[in-house]
Order: sequence, then structure tokens, then C-alpha cells
Amino acid sequence: MAEVENIQYGNIWTGERAGSATAVQLAARKCRMVMFVAPNGNASDVYLGGSGVTVAAGTTTTTAGYELQPGAQTPWIPCFNLNQFYIICDASDDDILWMAVE
Repeated sequence: MAEVENIQYGNIWTGERAGSATAVQLAARKCRMVMFVAPNGNASDVYLGGSGVTVAAGTTTTTAGYELQPGAQTPWIPCFNLNQFYIICDASDDDILWMAVE
């Protein structure tokens, strides 16, 4: 088994989720950690969060997602299933890529 930050894992999965102007849930996939990447080819930002995620609007809110500009990535995020995450995009044809380990 390999290790990521001293955590053993056995399986690695990768995938892509097409963007949307409304919040969409990621696929069900058991995992221990996940990393997200906004592809360089995206036209604008992708926002990552829970079921009520919204785009950042420059106001005080508790639903604005974690912003990923084109080419940006998250650190490894501990989680038990990829479907805990939702995305919403400024441009509906933008995507998000992910890598999950179990």
C-alpha cells in the first residue's frame, strides 16, 4: 500500500464532473480523501461546497463555495464519500476534476 501524508490507501479513482449554473452533486464513491482541480481550460471559476453551495456574490453569506479559479486545486480533503460535495460554476460549461483515495 502507498501513503498520502502518512495515511495508507488501497484504491485510487479519478473522474470529472461537468459544471452547471445550479448546484450539482458529485457521484457516489467511497473514499478517505479527495483532491479537486479546476481544469486550465475553464472559462471562469468553479465553487465547491455542500448541498446549498452558491457562487460568491461579494456579500456576507454562509453558502458561498470554496472558489477554484482555472488551474487551481484543493489540498487533500478527508471525507467518507465523494457525494458529500456539490459544485456550481460561473460558466455552465466549466468542469471539475477529482482524485479520490480509499
